[in-house]
Amino acid sequence: MFFEDFWNLVYRPKPTWRKIRKQRYGLRHSFFTQLSWMAAIPAASLYIGTTQMGWSVGDGAYHTLTSDSALPIAVAMYFALIGIVAALGAGIYWMERTYGAHSGFRNCMVLATFVASPMLGAGIVGLWPVVWVAVFAMLVALCVSLYFLFTGIPVMMKVSEERGFLFSVSVVTLALCFLVALIAASVIIYSNWLPLTMA
Repeated sequence: MFFEDFWNLVYRPKPTWRKIRKQRYGLRHSFFTQLSWMAAIPAASLYIGTTQMGWSVGDGAYHTLTSDSALPIAVAMYFALIGIVAALGAGIYWMERTYGAHSGFRNCMVLATFVASPMLGAGIVGLWPVVWVAVFAMLVALCVSLYFLFTGIPVMMKVSEERGFLFSVSVVTLALCFLVALIAASVIIYSNWLPLTMA
């Protein structure tokens, strides 16, 4: 059901968002059926890519991590991704009344999960961690996520297109704040508790 809805969101966004809203996906579906395995894609891909393939910046040599170093990083990344999507859903719920929406926490979490899915799915490029490939894939995934957000907010939150646009911009701002916090936390954690050990 998820993949069918995902592709329909690309081609027929408004009717598909209405269908998703009517289906009343629950929190259990958002977390355990969808988000739990979607967050595993970038974490597992980066673990495999950094331990087996390695990465290179420019024309330099390829560098790999030891399994002992990469495994805790992959696990931390997995839980961080789930936490960020959950925080984004909570942030949407926190802002909804400001924009005249009363959709409830469940709809906010479903929206956050679907919006984050392209970014999480694009994490598969971690299997071949080449900088330009990762940047290109993430830019494409970001565009799809923004498209999902801007088309989904008016339908899922039951607000006008104008309010939906402002609501979407606020959600993007919130997501950028979470991204900056994640980068700062990553630097602190990797420098103090999870050092990168080259193979």
